[in-house]
Amino acid sequence: MGTPIKSQKTELYWASGPTATSRVVAAASINGLGGPADQIPTTTLDNDTDHTFLGGLGNPGAVTVAFNVHAGEIAHEAVLALKDSKDVVSWGIYGPGSPVPTAVGSVMQPSVTRPSMIFQGYVSDINVDIGENNVWKGSITIQRSGGLTIDLLAP
Repeated sequence: MGTPIKSQKTELYWASGPTATSRVVAAASINGLGGPADQIPTTTLDNDTDHTFLGGLGNPGAVTVAFNVHAGEIAHEAVLALKDSKDVVSWGIYGPGSPVPTAVGSVMQPSVTRPSMIFQGYVSDINVDIGENNVWKGSITIQRSGGLTIDLLAP
């Protein structure tokens, strides 16, 4: 039986160039990696109880990343620029460990030492919430485009 993957030290990176990566600083949570597949109807006039279906193409969902906003943080400004550009880039979520993830040809690469989830997507929205007696909190919405590559085999 495997060992649970701790969330402490989990990091989110994007390919910021052909071989360059950038980290989303102060990420607090990441969720929404799912997305249901389409239903292709196969019901015929012979059916009299329930509809029948085949599984169709997947509909990649939106990934939401909560983060604490840091004044003057270059990575936060870069994510804002990604929203404005609407560029589809490669993203990687990496479990605890080292080394820093790499990109090859602007695609995030799995790590041999860290569990990872790699996907393509564009920043569709950024929100900032400012509450009394708190820090500025933000959320980044990344619309996935295409599949999700999961590698949980790293130790």
